[in-house]
Amino acid sequence: MKTNERYSYNHFAKPADVWKHLVLCEAMIDEQPTVYVETNSAYACYQLKRTPEQEYGIYNFIKRAYDFPDLSKSKYYELEKTALNENCYLGSPGLAMGILKGNVNKYYFFDIDQTALDSVSSFAKDQSLSDRVELINQDSIIAALILLPKLSANTLIHIDPYSID
Repeated sequence: MKTNERYSYNHFAKPADVWKHLVLCEAMIDEQPTVYVETNSAYACYQLKRTPEQEYGIYNFIKRAYDFPDLSKSKYYELEKTALNENCYLGSPGLAMGILKGNVNKYYFFDIDQTALDSVSSFAKDQSLSDRVELINQDSIIAALILLPKLSANTLIHIDPYSID
């Protein structure tokens, strides 16, 4: 997995991020959208640094999920455990493309950080999804309001908070 070591975001793989992504993955599986929209997408994949927050977050989740069959059988667990083998953590764009794959006609990823969007673009290319991905380098509130009337009823919109913990 290609990652970028210089991030403007530092929330990845912390406990709140882990639980947010677990729920997001289950929603994607249940809903099976044909359009996926994400505000504040950040990076598709991060290089882990084994910070105390990451130890308590993703590393603890992977280690302890075996005690809870629903967690250890989850798609989130499967994807993150695979990424962890490469010392990586999948952000929500990586998880969305990993779960929804070519079943989505269009992915829209918003971010004001162009480097983050470059990460999403690279990941989409690796997944052969570039033709389905639109990257929007602007404030998601303004752009999403313009986009909303054009979206189908089978759209999943992940309103990703900038700071969750």
